[in-house]
Amino acid sequence: MEWSKDSAYEKLQEIYTDRVMQDEKRRIFQLVYRHLNEHLEDLAVKSGLKEKAEKQLKFFKEYTFMPGDNLFQSMRYVFLLARGENGEEREVTRQHLNRIYRSLYQPAGLKNPYIPDSFWETPLGVACLVAEEGVEAVYPILDEVVEAEKV
Repeated sequence: MEWSKDSAYEKLQEIYTDRVMQDEKRRIFQLVYRHLNEHLEDLAVKSGLKEKAEKQLKFFKEYTFMPGDNLFQSMRYVFLLARGENGEEREVTRQHLNRIYRSLYQPAGLKNPYIPDSFWETPLGVACLVAEEGVEAVYPILDEVVEAEKV
């Protein structure tokens, strides 16, 4: 299929429903929460989170919303950008992308994140690719989606 920016954004709006974005936020929350607990164990403070923090985190997981400037706001930003609903302020976009990459893929002791190839096939990875390189970068992925829908 021949894609234009407008048709690509229309397809991405079709794909990135509120449900898809919420499910991806929950998936990422689980990854980060598990990672947090593993590091608390590494530091011998398994019960390092206060009960109030535990309750708050369960609330955030359920409603996929966390107030303030955080990883989940960065995810929301790139999802909206992938849907064509955000402006393209390069500096702000870069800050959000850096937070996502650092939070998910920067191990302790490394200066830069190591992003696995599989990330670029996830809903968040595709949204980050749009934010990073523009909607034109996902035309091949959209072709695959259209082909899969035909089956």
